[in-house]
Amino acid sequence: MTVTRPLRVGRIPYANLVPIFHALREAGTQEGISFVDGHPSDLNRMLREGELDLSPSSSIEYAARPGLYLLCPGISISCRARVMSVLLLSRVPLRELPSDPIAVTGSSDTSVALLEILLRESLGRRNLLVRTELSPREALKRHPAYLAIGDEAIRASLDGTAKHVTDLGEWWWNETGKPFVFALWIAARKAWEGVRREPLSRFAASLVAAKASAQASIRRGEYPWGGPEWIPPDFREAYWRCLSYDLDAEAEGLALFFRLAAKNGRIPAAPPLRYLEIAHAPPW
Repeated sequence: MTVTRPLRVGRIPYANLVPIFHALREAGTQEGISFVDGHPSDLNRMLREGELDLSPSSSIEYAARPGLYLLCPGISISCRARVMSVLLLSRVPLRELPSDPIAVTGSSDTSVALLEILLRESLGRRNLLVRTELSPREALKRHPAYLAIGDEAIRASLDGTAKHVTDLGEWWWNETGKPFVFALWIAARKAWEGVRREPLSRFAASLVAAKASAQASIRRGEYPWGGPEWIPPDFREAYWRCLSYDLDAEAEGLALFFRLAAKNGRIPAAPPLRYLEIAHAPPW
């Protein structure tokens, strides 16, 4: 059967994925691909509803509905210690937070689940988490703390929006000693089991090769993709160095997150990781 439509791939327009998408462009893997931009929560919904074939999506989305998905092997958006773009902004120090509701971004699912787990497991707190579309400054006028992610979190950090800032990646690392996986490259199982298997397999191979290329550049201290001009170069470079795009030791942190998410009622049970097959094994 001839496949006529392009492969529909989600694209998060945040700085953390700039190196990967730059490497994909440089490798000429744009042909036959239709990229769809959106915040993580939007891409989660589109993937769930069959509007996307593959997307970098929240790890908690996979855990909540594992029967719908397969994972691209060997690639994630993770951190080992600080992440610099998932931040709890607060008016008081973390351990002095009152029991009042905490405002959280509407753009993320994994980060909200992580915050809930850390509050409960680390501090014994059960603050209500309230999604809001308010800006960080406005949210902090109404709530003692606000969870920001992505470019919004970076802007808030650079602007000094809050007196106290807690990096959730670092908080998780200090509590567990394991990496944290914020996002996975998730494929719709229906697309894989239908006519999209071959293009998905080819793109997955290109994706893993793009990861290797991006990480090699970062190790050399080279950043040919530039990045958002509003982020100072030193900050951008430190940010990309603290990210991990692997899914090796990171999978141990992911398994722990899933177990804690199940314990705290976020998901029914911790699922196994099930992967699609890539077209070939590019150099790592």
